Order: sequence, then structure tokens, then C-alpha cells
Amino acid sequence: MKYTSSKFVSGLGQKPPSRRTLRRRWLSTFCRDEDGAIVALTLFILILMLVAGGIATDLMRHEMERARLQNTLDTAVLAAAGAPFGSDPAAIVEDYFAKNGMSSYLNDIGDDDVVALANSTSISASADKSIDTYLLKLSGVDSLNIHAASKAERRVPHLEVSMVLDVSGSMRSNSKLTNLKTAAKQFVTTILSGSKPGEAVISVVPFSWDVTPGTNIYNALSVDTRQNYSTCLEFDANDYNTTAIDPNVEQTQMIYTSAAYSGGFGTSNLNPVYRTCFTEEYNDILAFQIDETRLHTKIDSLQAEGNTSGNMGMKWGAALLDPKFAPVRTALAATQIDPDEVVEEGETPKMVVSDLVANVPAPYTEPETLKIIVMMGDGENTYSNQFLPDSDYRGPNSYLYNVTWEEQQFQYAYKKNNVSRINYNESKCSNRNWECVYESSTESAYYLYDPDDNYYLNLRDYDTISAWEFNNLASYLDGYISTERLSWEMAWGMMSPDFLDKTFRYYDAEDEFAGSGLVSGYQKDLRMRSICSAIKNQGVIVYTIGFEVGVNSTAETELKSCASSEAHYYRAKGINITDAFSSIASNVVNLRLTQ
Repeated sequence: MKYTSSKFVSGLGQKPPSRRTLRRRWLSTFCRDEDGAIVALTLFILILMLVAGGIATDLMRHEMERARLQNTLDTAVLAAAGAPFGSDPAAIVEDYFAKNGMSSYLNDIGDDDVVALANSTSISASADKSIDTYLLKLSGVDSLNIHAASKAERRVPHLEVSMVLDVSGSMRSNSKLTNLKTAAKQFVTTILSGSKPGEAVISVVPFSWDVTPGTNIYNALSVDTRQNYSTCLEFDANDYNTTAIDPNVEQTQMIYTSAAYSGGFGTSNLNPVYRTCFTEEYNDILAFQIDETRLHTKIDSLQAEGNTSGNMGMKWGAALLDPKFAPVRTALAATQIDPDEVVEEGETPKMVVSDLVANVPAPYTEPETLKIIVMMGDGENTYSNQFLPDSDYRGPNSYLYNVTWEEQQFQYAYKKNNVSRINYNESKCSNRNWECVYESSTESAYYLYDPDDNYYLNLRDYDTISAWEFNNLASYLDGYISTERLSWEMAWGMMSPDFLDKTFRYYDAEDEFAGSGLVSGYQKDLRMRSICSAIKNQGVIVYTIGFEVGVNSTAETELKSCASSEAHYYRAKGINITDAFSSIASNVVNLRLTQ
């Protein structure tokens, strides 16, 4: 049986489709056909990439030229700002651009763009350049403009530096004092070598139990002087809230004595290690110096002894930077280093402070002066012995008396009828044929009163007499002249509270001196925080160095707190203390790019 396909059968007898129908069928088929579509997309993306690449090339060229122009400008203005005083900063910038083949890009540098002073230089400059574009031209951008601007300032302000250095007994260990001397001298050299004479002034403030200002500074202050043994001053807690030691305000002199004695009565028998104030010249403050040799000699002379009083060091370091101390500088500038020096006509005597040091300390608001404190400590603050301000052991009427009398001392005897006949035996004086010659001399002895047993001890021969005998010396002491009752301030300079205790078993004074009157390390920490805050509030930059102190120890905590910021605190060990001082010295150089 024969079959025929239905599609052919169904088409039998139908008319063929028209051209319009065939065209419509072809277009419909073409639209549904996806063969070759990716080629068109690829061509489109390629065109976009070429355009973007061209734009990136132009922008990259722009950035490269901008960086080159900016770098050249930065280098030029830095060199101009750092040039010695008297140079032409504008000419230096122009020379840099000329040597780089970029003179045509540098804009004119006007008079207002350059400020050149003896201790600072500031210069501003700008440059403009234009580059032709490549593919950006297709977007209608024919060129790109480049602008660079820079300002450099080298500021070498007048420097006032207080070096507050710990010379307590612990500095004797591990060669710490030796390493400190090396580092401190290098610091001095760095500061002074980078400044013209008189533009950098350095003071050295050694501290241990206390700070010794020295006779010259002491004499320039107003002090209620009660004794002539030492020059240390005493401050109460409120004094640490201010930076000044005002020469016009009467200061309190500290009692000079020791917590221990060495063998007996007299100034020389005060135990030197435990004295309230060290009187040797190497302990004195050296103020307002520009002489490198004098500063080095001072640092080399330092010796380590005693407890630690960082609060006192900071108080004096701050005072030397405070404008109220200016009259002291004036007095020191009028004082010869050696008062006995014979100055020939036409010669200039050597003064304590050079006449090149003027207007120091400057006002805190003086913009051309930078004030700095560098404090080095090797441990925490420790106690100091002291009598209370209202103590019974201060002021007049001590237990010590000075008795004076005239004593006749036999010289020789001569025979009345033959004066050439001389005999040196005093027994001849009882013979009426002989005449004796005596020489008068004034003698004295100190008597110490025992308040418990009511008698007096002659500290010259250690004999004792009753209170009645002492009160009637004029009646039985041949040649009696006077009895002087010393003040406690004068008495303590010749004996310690410990001597009074061991001599009479009288311990009340020692109990106060080493007990209720004692200033603890904690109290010193509080006072140190106060003075550090006060000086920082005046805009003074404070650097501190913890020399071989424990990590997070009390010493490190207080030194960090005292510094202007944590970045201004340095840890140091051994010879590395030189690095700490060197880093601080380099920070004093103020050369910065300000734009």
C-alpha cells in the first residue's frame, strides 16, 4: 500500500506565498537567529577599552609630570629655607628649577613670599605647567594643566633649655653617671653648634635631696636668711602650682643639717651623705650659659649622692625659664666669675653670664623663643628629712649657746732689776722680784642644754655644769664676756637631730625631722605632677628620660606623666642614654614642610 506525506498532500492546490510574506518570514527568522552576536559585543568593548586606555595614558602622564614638578618645588623651597642667613632664598629656588630645565614653569616669587630673619626663614613658591593630550583630544580636551605649590619654613628660634639631671646616690651604679656625662655633653654640643652665640642658652640643674642654687643665684633672690651654711630654698605644696621663683617675693631658706652625724659636734661632723643641702660647688646650678667649655666642665664635675627629689629639680628647671627670673640673669651678668680677678685696663672681666645672653628668660608669649626642659631620672622620688614650718625646732632660742670669755695666757717672766733676764716658768710670777707678761685672747665654747635633766654640756671639753652655774657664769668665770643663744637654724648647722638624740637621749627633734616632718616620695610625686602641669601649660616642651627604670614602675609612670606627651618620654639603658639625648637634640631642629 502506498502512503503520501500529509504536508505535501495538504499543500496541494494552494497558491505559493507572496514576496512580502517571504520577506517577512526571512526577517523574523533572522531576528531569532543568534549566530555571530558575540563578535559585535567584542568589537564594542574593544572600542571602549581603547578609549579608556587612552584617557588613562593621558592622566598617568599628567600625574607623572605633576609629581616631578611638585618634588622639584619641594626640594627647592626646603633648600632655600635651610640656607644660611644672608642668602637669597628666591634665587636658590630659581637655580633649582634652572638646573632641572624647568625655569619656564616657575611662577614669580614676590617679596611677600619670602620672610628671612636671623633665626628663621619662610618661603612660598608655585609652578604651573601644561601638557598636550593624546586620546583625550577626541573628547575635546586638548591639554591638561598642572599646578604645584609649596611652602617651607626653617625656624631656629632662640632656645632656652633647662637640663634637669638626677645625681642621687643610685647614679653611682652601673657607670650611669659616666654615661650621663657623655650623653649630656654631646647634647650641649649639638644644641650650641647649631646656633649663633646667644641664640641658645642652657642651664644645668643637678638634683638629689634638693637643688643647690649657689651663692650667686641666692644673692639675686629675696630670701629670709636664717643661716649662712647653705643656699637651698624650701617650697610648700602650693609653690609647685606655679613655675616662678619670684626674686621680689621673699623665699624660705631650708634648714641645713644632716640626718646623721659623723663622730661629734661641729659642721664638719655632719654626715655628708644625709645633708639636707649639698654645699659643694659641683652641686650648684649653672644658669644661662652659652659657653660649651663651661657647660662641659660643669657636667664633668657632677657627683652622685643622696636621695631623689625630682619635684625640686623640675621646680628650679621651670623657674629658670620663667620670665620673672630675668632680674636674676641681669644680676649674674653683672657678677664676675672670680671676684678676686684683677682686670687690667682695657680688658673685659669674665662674668657669670655672658653679655650676649639678653632678654632671657623671654616671655612665654614670645613667638621667636622655644623653651625646653630635658629631665633625666634613674628612679622614683624618695623621702627627704625636714622640720615642719611651725616646728619648735625652728626659729630663735635653740638649746645651743656660745659662751665667750677673755683668757690671760702666760708668755714669760723677767727680773725687775734686770729686764734682760727672762724666764719661761710661770711659777716666777709669785716672786715679787719677777714680773710676768700675759697676752689676752678671746676664747669661746659651745654649751648644749639637756632639757630633760636640766644641765649644760660644754662641747669643747665635754664637762657638765648645772643650770644654776650656767646662768651665773658672769660671777665665777674669769674674764667672762657674753653668752649667745643660737637660733635653731644656726644650731642645726653644727649638729644633727641624731647628735642631740645620741648625746642626751633626747629624741623629740629627731622624731620630727625623720618622722612627722618628713616629705615622702608620694608627696614629691604629687608636687612633681603639679609643677610639670604648670610648666606645660605655659607652652614649654618637656622631654623626660627614664634611665634604667623599671617598665611601668612608679618612676616611669611619673616621668611619662611629666613629659609633654608619651612620645616625649624616652627609656634608656647604659650607653643608649646617648641615643635618647641625641634624639631630643634632633627634635629641637624645626625644619618642616608646611604645605
